[in-house]
Amino acid sequence: MEVLAIIPARSGSKSVTDKNIREVAGRPMLAWSVEHALASERITRVIVSTDSEKYAEIARQAGAEVPFIRPAEYATDTALDLDVFKHALNWLADNENYHPDIVVQLRPTYPKRDPADIDTMVDMLAADPEADSVRSVALAGEVPYKMWLNACDTDEKASSDAATGTDGSGSRPVPGAGVLEKRMLLTPLIRDIPECYNMPRQELPTVYYQNACIDVMRASTVLDKNSMTGTKILGYLMSENYDIDTEIELLRAENGLLKAQLAEK
Repeated sequence: MEVLAIIPARSGSKSVTDKNIREVAGRPMLAWSVEHALASERITRVIVSTDSEKYAEIARQAGAEVPFIRPAEYATDTALDLDVFKHALNWLADNENYHPDIVVQLRPTYPKRDPADIDTMVDMLAADPEADSVRSVALAGEVPYKMWLNACDTDEKASSDAATGTDGSGSRPVPGAGVLEKRMLLTPLIRDIPECYNMPRQELPTVYYQNACIDVMRASTVLDKNSMTGTKILGYLMSENYDIDTEIELLRAENGLLKAQLAEK
């Protein structure tokens, strides 16, 4: 069974400058994900998809392959994982006649993960012919059943309200600075349970969120079903979340890695 790990590492992060190559506990961030992939017993090939020659060199030094430089149209802020993975799989098929059975996504923004989790998730997918993918999840800290949407949350609506002095429901906002930013018309996020937002937390279903650590999917799910998940999605429960999107999260991850290194010594 051919299992390909793809580490998508575009340049140009806005939340944390050059986030994917920032040093964490002594090495560039994406190098940690390369290490995790190489330590896996199931992964048979490791590539990094990047739009940067600088990132590509760092990836090669860490032990990954960089068979291509990702085209600019797949390296924007709004580029989808699906487009990135379809490009990689199609490029490998067209240029190398390489066709993996299973694909593993390891985001470079996750410097702390256990390679054994990768292997377990690959085995889960391999053992269930009807499953399309496996995603790592963790218990949600917030309850979506008590969350709300702003029914008039559009730029056009805000502009209209500013011009008419109404909130869209026929009433006028109370005077004061920042009224348009504070006043809204609420509608529940989840409606399948009547007035779930008034129910005790203990009576609501347990909710999990995808923690961005490991995604495992069949190559056919990406190429034939045009999806990163497909329809039958298995979950793998984890207890931690080390995905980095802010400077504070970067410091937290570095602290966790340094503690782990000290414990090993």
